[in-house]
Amino acid sequence: MLTDEALPSDLIIEPLMLKHLSMLRLNNNPKYLGIFQILLCKKWFSSLESNLTNIIPTRNSTCFVAIERNNIIAYLLATPINRRGSCWSITEPFFIGESISYSRYNLLQNLLRKVLHESNINAHSFLISINTSDNQNLSIVRQSGFQPLRIIKYWKKKEDFKYLKSDYKNNFIWEKLNEENSQLIWRFEQARESINVRSIFDRQWLDIYEKRNMLSGVIKCQENNILAGLIPSICPQYNYSLEIIRGLAWDERLSQSLPQRINNIKPGNNKLYIETTSEDNKLNEILSNSNWEINEERVLLGRSIWKRQNGNKFKSIETELLNNLVGNLQQQPELPSTFHIDKNI
Repeated sequence: MLTDEALPSDLIIEPLMLKHLSMLRLNNNPKYLGIFQILLCKKWFSSLESNLTNIIPTRNSTCFVAIERNNIIAYLLATPINRRGSCWSITEPFFIGESISYSRYNLLQNLLRKVLHESNINAHSFLISINTSDNQNLSIVRQSGFQPLRIIKYWKKKEDFKYLKSDYKNNFIWEKLNEENSQLIWRFEQARESINVRSIFDRQWLDIYEKRNMLSGVIKCQENNILAGLIPSICPQYNYSLEIIRGLAWDERLSQSLPQRINNIKPGNNKLYIETTSEDNKLNEILSNSNWEINEERVLLGRSIWKRQNGNKFKSIETELLNNLVGNLQQQPELPSTFHIDKNI
């Protein structure tokens, strides 16, 4: 394996540009030409959004490519997870060719360095997801300053599952995400996370609402209370990936209402994956008993960026969050004492 000092100088890592499309044409690689054209448009929109953060929200991805001897061998995407663009998720590299001098380990290392330290992404934190069995990639990601946040289980329907459309029983209601229920789901999400994770994600309810899709929504009971929600993944690995959000206290009604919903999804969405955390034994048991099986387990890792303030002083976003919660407390005037001291004593 090559060290950083031994890396050849003919590797270039840079944001996707128009000139890279011609490289694909010259190398007769039409498979990725359409993909890169779409990514290039998103990159242009992303650059515009980064300059107008206070006017329009940040939504589009930025693509970084690894080029060796005028051949594109790999690329990865960085995508904002919130409107303010303060936290971005990074994909693992997509390899479209084999390097002559670099291992895939080295490519990931250098692509991460480019995104974290040399790009114009003005983010406070980053997320990345790695398969739990990929010790090599986990090692380089940890060396890049990422810390594990949780282990995520990805569930998919069993191949022999037979779809039977059924109506909801016991007065359970499925409701699409709207502005009102998105706020309630956001509170569920905030309650289950630690202060450190909340500061990394930096999400508001609008971030959940704006990423809604045809499959996202909430399960409600007869009393109109929300039992759980299915929302787009915060760090998606698949085109159709939903995360289950529930309250801290376990509600037994989920044992009936949740299987009714996930098994009622139309068969055209066979590529749907549902995410749960490894610690949520209740939800995992329900999915296991509801014709779903684990496809893979991944570690979600986060990295906070320390910000320079007032000369040489540094401050983390956790410290900033704490200061925002506590506020700038002014010293209170000393209260007069009611205790009287007799000078004659």
